[in-house]
Amino acid sequence: MPQSPAPSKRRLFTAVILGAAVVVALLVGGTVWVGGQLADQLGAPGIPRATGSGPCGSADAVNVELVYAAQSVRACTRRQPDCKNPNPSSFTFDNQLRSSSRRYILFIQFDAVFPADMPQQTVQLDPAALLRPKGPGQSAPPDHAGPPHAIIQVTPRDPTEGGYTADSGTIVLSSTHGIFTGGIDATFSIGSRPDRPQPSTQPSPVKIAGSFTCSAQ
Repeated sequence: MPQSPAPSKRRLFTAVILGAAVVVALLVGGTVWVGGQLADQLGAPGIPRATGSGPCGSADAVNVELVYAAQSVRACTRRQPDCKNPNPSSFTFDNQLRSSSRRYILFIQFDAVFPADMPQQTVQLDPAALLRPKGPGQSAPPDHAGPPHAIIQVTPRDPTEGGYTADSGTIVLSSTHGIFTGGIDATFSIGSRPDRPQPSTQPSPVKIAGSFTCSAQ
Protein backbone atom coordinates (compact mmCIF):
# COMPACT_ATOMS: atom_id res chain seq x y z
CA MET A 1 0.00 0.00 0.00
CA PRO A 2 1.59 3.36 -1.11
CA GLN A 3 2.49 5.75 1.64
CA SER A 4 1.65 9.47 1.60
CA PRO A 5 4.55 11.97 1.59
CA ALA A 6 6.00 12.66 4.98
CA PRO A 7 4.46 15.70 6.74
CA SER A 8 7.87 17.38 6.87
CA LYS A 9 8.19 17.21 3.07
CA ARG A 10 4.71 18.68 2.59
CA ARG A 11 5.54 21.53 4.96
CA LEU A 12 8.81 22.17 3.14
CA PHE A 13 7.04 22.26 -0.23
CA THR A 14 4.40 24.68 1.12
CA ALA A 15 7.09 26.92 2.59
CA VAL A 16 8.94 27.03 -0.73
CA ILE A 17 5.75 28.00 -2.59
CA LEU A 18 4.90 30.72 -0.06
CA GLY A 19 8.45 32.06 -0.13
CA ALA A 20 8.41 32.27 -3.92
CA ALA A 21 5.07 34.10 -3.80
CA VAL A 22 6.45 36.64 -1.32
CA VAL A 23 9.53 37.26 -3.50
CA VAL A 24 7.36 37.81 -6.57
CA ALA A 25 5.08 40.19 -4.65
CA LEU A 26 8.07 42.20 -3.41
CA LEU A 27 9.52 42.42 -6.92
CA VAL A 28 6.21 43.57 -8.40
CA GLY A 29 5.65 46.07 -5.58
CA GLY A 30 9.16 47.44 -5.95
CA THR A 31 8.75 47.84 -9.69
CA VAL A 32 5.46 49.72 -9.24
CA TRP A 33 7.02 52.00 -6.59
CA VAL A 34 10.06 52.80 -8.75
CA GLY A 35 7.81 53.45 -11.74
CA GLY A 36 5.65 55.80 -9.70
CA GLN A 37 8.66 57.71 -8.42
CA LEU A 38 10.07 58.05 -11.95
CA ALA A 39 6.74 59.25 -13.35
CA ASP A 40 6.43 61.74 -10.53
CA GLN A 41 9.85 63.24 -11.23
CA LEU A 42 9.26 63.34 -14.98
CA GLY A 43 5.99 65.17 -14.41
CA ALA A 44 7.39 67.68 -11.91
CA PRO A 45 11.20 67.62 -11.98
CA GLY A 46 12.89 69.11 -8.95
CA ILE A 47 9.67 69.54 -6.98
CA PRO A 48 9.41 67.47 -3.77
CA ARG A 49 6.61 64.93 -3.90
CA ALA A 50 3.63 64.99 -1.57
CA THR A 51 4.24 63.13 1.69
CA GLY A 52 1.98 61.52 4.26
CA SER A 53 -1.31 59.72 3.72
CA GLY A 54 -4.95 59.97 4.63
CA PRO A 55 -6.97 63.10 5.40
CA CYS A 56 -5.18 66.38 6.04
CA GLY A 57 -4.68 67.25 9.69
CA SER A 58 -2.63 69.10 12.28
CA ALA A 59 0.42 66.89 11.67
CA ASP A 60 0.79 68.21 8.11
CA ALA A 61 3.38 70.96 7.56
CA VAL A 62 1.33 72.42 4.70
CA ASN A 63 -2.45 72.32 5.05
CA VAL A 64 -4.61 74.43 2.75
CA GLU A 65 -8.20 74.45 1.55
CA LEU A 66 -9.00 75.11 -2.11
CA VAL A 67 -12.52 76.42 -2.53
CA TYR A 68 -14.21 75.93 -5.90
CA ALA A 69 -17.66 77.10 -6.99
CA ALA A 70 -19.27 73.77 -6.08
CA GLN A 71 -16.83 72.10 -3.68
CA SER A 72 -13.81 72.53 -1.44
CA VAL A 73 -10.68 70.37 -1.37
CA ARG A 74 -8.13 69.96 1.41
CA ALA A 75 -4.55 69.63 0.14
CA CYS A 76 -1.48 69.02 2.30
CA THR A 77 1.93 67.42 2.76
CA ARG A 78 3.34 65.93 5.94
CA ARG A 79 7.09 66.50 5.72
CA GLN A 80 8.25 70.05 6.31
CA PRO A 81 9.46 71.39 2.94
CA ASP A 82 12.44 73.65 2.32
CA CYS A 83 12.27 77.36 1.53
CA LYS A 84 14.79 78.55 -1.06
CA ASN A 85 16.59 81.73 -2.01
CA PRO A 86 17.16 81.31 -5.79
CA ASN A 87 18.67 84.80 -6.02
CA PRO A 88 19.66 87.55 -3.55
CA SER A 89 16.29 89.28 -3.73
CA SER A 90 13.66 86.52 -3.64
CA PHE A 91 12.41 83.76 -1.38
CA THR A 92 10.44 80.78 -2.69
CA PHE A 93 8.49 77.73 -1.58
CA ASP A 94 7.61 74.98 -4.09
CA ASN A 95 6.02 71.66 -3.12
CA GLN A 96 3.49 69.04 -4.12
CA LEU A 97 0.40 68.51 -1.99
CA ARG A 98 -1.81 65.45 -1.70
CA SER A 99 -5.59 65.53 -1.53
CA SER A 100 -8.48 63.09 -1.62
CA SER A 101 -8.90 63.55 -5.37
CA ARG A 102 -5.55 64.51 -6.93
CA ARG A 103 -2.22 66.25 -6.29
CA TYR A 104 -1.42 69.93 -6.54
CA ILE A 105 1.79 71.94 -6.87
CA LEU A 106 1.82 74.97 -4.57
CA PHE A 107 4.29 77.70 -5.53
CA ILE A 108 4.83 80.78 -3.36
CA GLN A 109 7.39 83.50 -4.04
CA PHE A 110 8.30 86.72 -2.26
CA ASP A 111 10.24 89.59 -3.81
CA ALA A 112 12.45 89.83 -0.71
CA VAL A 113 14.58 87.72 1.61
CA PHE A 114 13.78 87.47 5.30
CA PRO A 115 15.83 87.05 8.49
CA ALA A 116 15.89 83.76 10.40
CA ASP A 117 14.03 85.41 13.29
CA MET A 118 11.20 87.75 12.39
CA PRO A 119 7.91 88.79 14.01
CA GLN A 120 4.70 88.45 12.04
CA GLN A 121 4.29 90.70 9.05
CA THR A 122 1.51 90.81 6.48
CA VAL A 123 2.65 90.48 2.86
CA GLN A 124 0.27 91.54 0.09
CA LEU A 125 -0.07 89.46 -3.07
CA ASP A 126 1.01 91.30 -6.21
CA PRO A 127 0.99 88.96 -9.25
CA ALA A 128 1.36 91.84 -11.71
CA ALA A 129 4.77 92.69 -10.27
CA LEU A 130 6.06 89.16 -9.71
CA LEU A 131 4.58 87.01 -12.49
CA ARG A 132 7.34 85.36 -14.53
CA PRO A 133 8.51 81.83 -15.45
CA LYS A 134 9.60 79.58 -12.62
CA GLY A 135 12.97 77.84 -12.50
CA PRO A 136 16.66 78.49 -11.89
CA GLY A 137 16.96 80.75 -14.93
CA GLN A 138 14.24 83.15 -13.83
CA SER A 139 15.09 86.81 -13.72
CA ALA A 140 15.29 88.72 -10.47
CA PRO A 141 12.09 90.52 -9.49
CA PRO A 142 11.94 94.28 -9.85
CA ASP A 143 13.09 96.33 -6.87
CA HIS A 144 10.32 97.63 -4.67
CA ALA A 145 10.90 100.63 -2.47
CA GLY A 146 7.97 99.69 -0.24
CA PRO A 147 7.07 96.51 1.64
CA PRO A 148 7.61 93.02 0.15
CA HIS A 149 5.09 91.42 -2.19
CA ALA A 150 4.22 87.78 -2.90
CA ILE A 151 2.68 85.51 -5.51
CA ILE A 152 0.76 82.23 -5.07
CA GLN A 153 0.28 79.73 -7.90
CA VAL A 154 -1.63 76.44 -7.74
CA THR A 155 -1.13 73.81 -10.47
CA PRO A 156 -3.43 70.74 -10.49
CA ARG A 157 -1.77 67.41 -11.33
CA ASP A 158 -2.92 63.89 -12.38
CA PRO A 159 -3.06 65.02 -15.16
CA THR A 160 -1.19 68.29 -15.04
CA GLU A 161 -3.19 71.37 -16.03
CA GLY A 162 -2.34 75.03 -16.35
CA GLY A 163 -1.57 76.84 -13.11
CA TYR A 164 -3.87 79.31 -11.40
CA THR A 165 -2.52 82.53 -9.90
CA ALA A 166 -4.20 84.21 -6.94
CA ASP A 167 -4.87 87.82 -7.86
CA SER A 168 -5.49 89.25 -4.38
CA GLY A 169 -4.99 88.41 -0.73
CA THR A 170 -2.31 88.19 1.93
CA ILE A 171 0.29 85.92 3.52
CA VAL A 172 1.03 86.49 7.20
CA LEU A 173 4.67 85.42 7.58
CA SER A 174 6.96 84.96 10.60
CA SER A 175 10.15 83.01 11.37
CA THR A 176 11.96 81.47 14.34
CA HIS A 177 15.50 80.11 13.98
CA GLY A 178 15.10 79.70 10.22
CA ILE A 179 11.68 77.99 10.39
CA PHE A 180 9.09 80.07 8.54
CA THR A 181 5.37 79.93 9.20
CA GLY A 182 2.82 81.46 6.88
CA GLY A 183 -0.92 81.96 6.92
CA ILE A 184 -2.61 82.15 3.49
CA ASP A 185 -5.82 84.00 2.64
CA ALA A 186 -6.13 84.62 -1.10
CA THR A 187 -8.67 84.67 -3.93
CA PHE A 188 -8.64 83.81 -7.64
CA SER A 189 -10.52 85.17 -10.64
CA ILE A 190 -13.40 82.78 -11.31
CA GLY A 191 -13.31 81.13 -14.73
CA SER A 192 -10.00 82.60 -15.84
CA ARG A 193 -6.28 82.22 -15.24
CA PRO A 194 -4.41 85.50 -14.68
CA ASP A 195 -1.19 83.72 -15.67
CA ARG A 196 -2.76 82.55 -18.97
CA PRO A 197 -5.14 84.92 -20.77
CA GLN A 198 -7.26 82.29 -22.51
CA PRO A 199 -10.40 81.00 -20.74
CA SER A 200 -9.98 77.84 -18.67
CA THR A 201 -11.86 74.68 -19.61
CA GLN A 202 -11.39 73.28 -16.09
CA PRO A 203 -12.98 74.53 -12.87
CA SER A 204 -10.99 77.37 -11.39
CA PRO A 205 -10.48 77.70 -7.64
CA VAL A 206 -12.20 80.67 -6.05
CA LYS A 207 -10.14 80.88 -2.87
CA ILE A 208 -7.19 79.32 -1.06
CA ALA A 209 -6.74 79.51 2.71
CA GLY A 210 -4.56 77.68 5.20
CA SER A 211 -1.04 77.54 6.58
CA PHE A 212 2.45 76.31 5.77
CA THR A 213 5.73 75.74 7.61
CA CYS A 214 9.04 75.52 5.79
CA SER A 215 12.72 75.49 6.67
CA ALA A 216 15.35 77.84 5.28
CA GLN A 217 18.16 76.27 7.32
